[in-house]
Amino acid sequence: MKDRSASLADLPSTPPTGAPPAPPTISANPPEPAPGPPQRIGGPLARVRTALRPIMVVVAALFIGLAARDLARRWESGAPIDIRPAFVALSVLPLALGLVVLGLAWAFILEELTGRPIPRWPAIALHIESQAARYIPGKVGVPLFRMLGAPRIGTTSAEVGSSFAIEFTSFIAVGAMVGFGLLAAGGEQFAGANALIGRWRLPVLLALGAVLVALMTVDRARAPERVRKLLAPEGRGPLMPARLPLVHAVYSLTWAAHGACAALAVGATPGAALGGSGLFVLAPIAGFLAMATPGGIGVREALISVGLAPAVGPAAALGAALISRATSLAVDVGGLLIARLLCRRAAHR
Repeated sequence: MKDRSASLADLPSTPPTGAPPAPPTISANPPEPAPGPPQRIGGPLARVRTALRPIMVVVAALFIGLAARDLARRWESGAPIDIRPAFVALSVLPLALGLVVLGLAWAFILEELTGRPIPRWPAIALHIESQAARYIPGKVGVPLFRMLGAPRIGTTSAEVGSSFAIEFTSFIAVGAMVGFGLLAAGGEQFAGANALIGRWRLPVLLALGAVLVALMTVDRARAPERVRKLLAPEGRGPLMPARLPLVHAVYSLTWAAHGACAALAVGATPGAALGGSGLFVLAPIAGFLAMATPGGIGVREALISVGLAPAVGPAAALGAALISRATSLAVDVGGLLIARLLCRRAAHR
């Protein structure tokens, strides 16, 4: 029989005793990581976040205290008016609802930017906490507070920063449309307020509407390079979800309901309260745009008291403005405490 050449079939099935161990096999489909809360970011960012959070809370609490003291002084120096406590209490409910609605709108933006689900209640809690930072001058505390808390909801500081810019645009545009619309329905009692802002109202509304349509329809990949660098968007699709303006419209209506209750609390007629409710929608926008004033203190009160005076009188108009500020402060503080409590409970689970 002729010798045949050796083949792989003739090799022994087991390696010789002195052979080195075989390298580990790598699976074609590696197992996915177990689901769970996002990992905390370590390093300098974690230290900055740990150091700044209590400082921002203390500064916000300080300005809230100063605002409360200023309200008490103005109330004591004003003319006596007849207050209806039931409407004061009722005005708190729309504000509390508005906190949740605004936080939900922010979660929608993050989902559109990131393409992944965002935990609803943690995002709402972080948004409520950041609202207290409005009382820090310059308003820089609001986006910074959210960026430092980004790991809690599984996002990055860049994504949170982009979401703030989009939220700000929709908040201003939709709030202006709702506020001007309600004010126009107020009739002759608010003709002075309409005349004061009527010259620029139509061009501003048209420009804001065009920006909203562009954000809801134009693919982010087609946005100008400067916009892409500023917002750092990922993926494709519009930057703004189509439902966001609708949710912000609901939020604006919560301020309108609050304003109507505040006006009724100082003796306004139902018609005057409805027409004047637009002032309470526009006042927070004006206060937020006044970057130098913490929480828009003074700006909101001036707009409401001047615009509402023809319908209810100067003293009652100032009273309605102070009621609005006092109740919104109470809701901000209460919302902050509840949000912190919920976050602590979630952390212990």
